[in-house]
Amino acid sequence: MKKLQMFMIVLCCAMSVSAQNYTKIQGKVKLEGRMKLSEVTLYKTVDGAQQAYATTQIAPDGSYGFLMVPETPGFYTVGGKNIAHIIYIKGGEEINIDILDTKGELNGKNSKENEALYQWEDFSHNIRLKSVYFMLSMSNYKDFFPEFSTFVKEVPALKSKIKSGNPEFDKLLQFKIDYDVDYYATIFLQTPRSIHPKKTDWPAYYKTIIATDKYTTDEVLQLPLGVRMISCYASFAYRQKEYKSYSMDKYLAELGNDRLKGEYVLLSSTGLKSYDAYLEMMDKYGKYFVTPSQKSRAEAIGVALYDSAPGKDAADFTYPDVNGKQVSLSDFKGKVVLVDVWATWCGPCRGQIPALKKLEEEMHGEEVVFIGVSVDEAKDKQKWLDFVKKEELKGIQLHASGWSKIAKDYKITGIPRFMVFDKAGKIVSVDAPRPSDPKLKSLIEKEVAKPVVTQKK
Repeated sequence: MKKLQMFMIVLCCAMSVSAQNYTKIQGKVKLEGRMKLSEVTLYKTVDGAQQAYATTQIAPDGSYGFLMVPETPGFYTVGGKNIAHIIYIKGGEEINIDILDTKGELNGKNSKENEALYQWEDFSHNIRLKSVYFMLSMSNYKDFFPEFSTFVKEVPALKSKIKSGNPEFDKLLQFKIDYDVDYYATIFLQTPRSIHPKKTDWPAYYKTIIATDKYTTDEVLQLPLGVRMISCYASFAYRQKEYKSYSMDKYLAELGNDRLKGEYVLLSSTGLKSYDAYLEMMDKYGKYFVTPSQKSRAEAIGVALYDSAPGKDAADFTYPDVNGKQVSLSDFKGKVVLVDVWATWCGPCRGQIPALKKLEEEMHGEEVVFIGVSVDEAKDKQKWLDFVKKEELKGIQLHASGWSKIAKDYKITGIPRFMVFDKAGKIVSVDAPRPSDPKLKSLIEKEVAKPVVTQKK
């Protein structure tokens, strides 16, 4: 993470900021309550969540600053872990915002987009404080519901007035306002309170929250709290329908978009306790991971849970062979499998080729499959193909395009790595002897001699 000191901002001010598309963000930290900050973090919005982008120290006078070029226009937040205040960055502008205990406060020069944004942020401040940051307000439904009812009546008039002159941003802000109002209403019911309302106490607005045209597109993921909004909406709908038992499918049915369903599943999967539970999740809901980011995050959950001890289920992998056909480890259940993880640039890997060829010849006709998995990068695929042909490598040769799933699952940081799996698809060893060591042949022969054990369903 970049450490950007305030003096860097001062030095860079002599530059033609707008001409080079730099955005300057600065202000003062003015905390008076229980919140404490030793540094300020700028968060970007990624897949409906806040992701730390840069951090700067706070100067003795309370000032802070950032100088950055955004990759794309969008919402960011600035502040600390507990409360960060939203800003909109398009590039080439100056944003002056002070960080207060419960809100951001614009001062001095600001873009039209942020001036419009803060018409809404200032207007909704009390409702946001009481619903989202309940520990700072200690609100309950007796004071919140009357204020909220007045608030929602005034929202349409405010929406019609807010204009920045940037059509793309103005459309996004209108979406944000609608999402915010629903979020404030639903999260209020899902956070700890001193007393809790009955359904009969809910304001009339709550009857309008669930609708078939909501959460059918991706724009909510442009908002810093987008994933939390998805979760609150699905949970509120589930509560409304008074189901007797928990079902993930019923929650997902309230979301009309596969990507949003995928985000909800990922959020719910953070509490998985075992690799078996992860595999069950992937089997049922993996179809909703439709973006590279979702697939990568799902894979990371599996990697963290995977236990590669002998006797455990193998972590499956699928890669293309020399003809482009997708081949999986799980395709070979019923046979013993030796996997060789290697690369064309790896000297020790090449050094094992003669012994590996000899082992393949000696075990020809046995119930054993030899799979080579190259971790050569995607750009070197042709080099790999040429090497396989030149060296006349046998068995099944797969290309993993770098240190991908197989390396992550089996925590492979060095090659060559040889792994043995039994006929039931379970781990024998993920760090087996090399072919040049007679112990590898003995290990494989021992597994080949064992009968296939059919697991009871």
